[in-house]
Amino acid sequence: MDIKNLPLTEIGLAVGAVVCYVLLRRMGNGKKDESRSAKLMEKYATLTADNLAATPDEELVEAVVAHVLARAAESRRPDPVAELAVLPQPFTVVYSIWAVCKEMADGSYAAMKRATRHVVDAAVDGLPVVGAAASSEALATLRDTHAAKQDSTAAEAAFRQAVEQEAPLTLCAAYIRDHIPQLLGEDGEDEPAVEEPCDEA
Repeated sequence: MDIKNLPLTEIGLAVGAVVCYVLLRRMGNGKKDESRSAKLMEKYATLTADNLAATPDEELVEAVVAHVLARAAESRRPDPVAELAVLPQPFTVVYSIWAVCKEMADGSYAAMKRATRHVVDAAVDGLPVVGAAASSEALATLRDTHAAKQDSTAAEAAFRQAVEQEAPLTLCAAYIRDHIPQLLGEDGEDEPAVEEPCDEA
């Protein structure tokens, strides 16, 4: 599945509003971190080459996520997933991976909102783009196992192990550094979802 062709705009706005605020809370744990999240949204409401260059690696993913949430918050009916549909593709890559990793860090796959399957599908496609192929495969297996209403304990453990080994969020920071022009819409076109080598004989 091509990540840039996902039916992101088909998710209901009411569901999107819930997802927005749930994910905002997942940027931190407790009131202190919620305040930090609000500050990040204000700080990264506008992204520029300069402020991304000045952002430390450990804050880069949150900067991109905060930008998406800040844009969504400007709407009377916040829907971060709808924002992804109009933003350059790297936002979907980073946001979906962050959302799934945060959801799984704080709970089980079964606890995820039903509509989050759209974010999961985007993460399955996005993880190989940042270099986390094993995490993508494990997440796809977990998604399919859960959809089949089978015991997903082993699949969940396999996903957590893959994430621990590959550290997708760390890979996302490097991905952001490499794709600042695309994030800022300065490259003139979306990049392909999967970059394949073009070696010639």
